[in-house]
Amino acid sequence: MAADAEGNDIGLVGIPITGFLAWAPIGTAIPAKSEGAELDLELAAAFAKVGLIKQDGGFDWTGEASGDAIEFWQEGYSVPTGLANVTIAATLAEHKAKNQELLYGEAPDADGAADIEEASNDKRVVLFSHEVFKSGWIRRRAMPNVGVQLVKLDKSERGSVQGQAVTFKVDRSGAVGNRHYRQWIIPPVPVTP
Repeated sequence: MAADAEGNDIGLVGIPITGFLAWAPIGTAIPAKSEGAELDLELAAAFAKVGLIKQDGGFDWTGEASGDAIEFWQEGYSVPTGLANVTIAATLAEHKAKNQELLYGEAPDADGAADIEEASNDKRVVLFSHEVFKSGWIRRRAMPNVGVQLVKLDKSERGSVQGQAVTFKVDRSGAVGNRHYRQWIIPPVPVTP
């Protein structure tokens, strides 16, 4: 859809309709820039999709500067610290073994058992998010250095999906030029200026 007389383009509005979240062991290669732009992208076999995500538990991104800006003696001059708190949160609906390994750092054994110590998962992973929007455009993010910051199970309510709300801390990685992640915005049509 083209922009209207006011310059507004509904085709560029982000209305998410589907997508997925996948993870792989730390060190797994992320797609090259050209690969990630392909519509028929296939992730490496090491990636495991987390499965269904709760309707109200889609990707919640935060990217905020950390710490006060560095100020100079001359009034009005400052630079950011360069530190940042970058997170992605989602509420997973499936309680499968690979998700338990991701959230708690230990996969259940053949008996379905795992000895869990809460809030001590130091497992580092590669995370990949893929979102499809109603207008047909796609946003992908590859995060090569991620850890679990918070896991909160939804309250058990009869007849409701009990989700596993998880917040991931996204740290810088040399795989993306010492930045936090690689992002692709893939429009269905050329983006209007």
